[in-house]
Amino acid sequence: MTGRVIHTGQVVIDLTLRIEAIPEPGGDVFADEAGMAVGGGFNVLAAARRLDVETLYAGPLGDGPFSEAAAKALEKIGVPHVGPLAPGDLGYCVAMTDARAERTFVSTRGAETRGPVDAFDHLDVRDDDVLYISGYSLADEASTAALERLAGRLAEARAGCAALFDVSPMVGSVPMSSLERLGEMGPIWSLNEREAGLLAGRLGLAVEAGDHGGACEALSARLGTVLVRAGAQGSWFSDGDAVVHTPSIPVTPVDTNGAGDAHSGVLAAALARSMDLTTALRWANVAGALTTTRFGPATCPSEAEIRALA
Repeated sequence: MTGRVIHTGQVVIDLTLRIEAIPEPGGDVFADEAGMAVGGGFNVLAAARRLDVETLYAGPLGDGPFSEAAAKALEKIGVPHVGPLAPGDLGYCVAMTDARAERTFVSTRGAETRGPVDAFDHLDVRDDDVLYISGYSLADEASTAALERLAGRLAEARAGCAALFDVSPMVGSVPMSSLERLGEMGPIWSLNEREAGLLAGRLGLAVEAGDHGGACEALSARLGTVLVRAGAQGSWFSDGDAVVHTPSIPVTPVDTNGAGDAHSGVLAAALARSMDLTTALRWANVAGALTTTRFGPATCPSEAEIRALA
């Protein structure tokens, strides 16, 4: 039996720029390539759909040209919007990718951050669903309150759904109380290597730089189920027992934008399909790696491509 992936985060507009290097303060450079696409949470949704899993977007949309573009993009990939409509238009993210394939973001706040506190009160979550939660939701008071209400409702109902918590760079600044509240859902805490270091520091855990397995083990002892993603080095997973390393595949990256989203979307979809965790993590690593070989944010490979290399 296959469950659904339910995304509670934010869809925004990505303005992508490919440049040689980030200019110094006061400097000015021309982009080699530029584009505009629906991004943010859309990248995760598109990746989940590549595995042909029913996927719902429960976050806010607004009113304006950016929101219209997002609604059309969601419809095109077969993702119904079951979330609220908020005032104003969606925000946008300027994503700059340099010659080393490293990315730098500057974002605005729009309708995606103005969802009501009761946004998820009537969301139907089934036991076989996988709930995707973004740490970016915790940057806004109303969105934080909405997620905390959802966490409380599911805990009270003893819901059997799985949760994937992609903590995002916000993990370095959001209130610890909010992280603890979402931790009551028993999610998979998914962090890249930088985010793992930030959270370990906030929790007072002594972790050596570059020791991803040690970071995973230390965080798991405090948080439960933890996944640390380290790009080409693969990922480390622990649910309180031994730490398991899942390798990636060798690629030549040209654009790392969207790689973490592809990893999360494929992992959530694989879990919704009741795939065993070892295989699901391998598929997610392959998806994230292949995404870096293509320009653009929503470039998750097909299931056939993933299967062939996993």
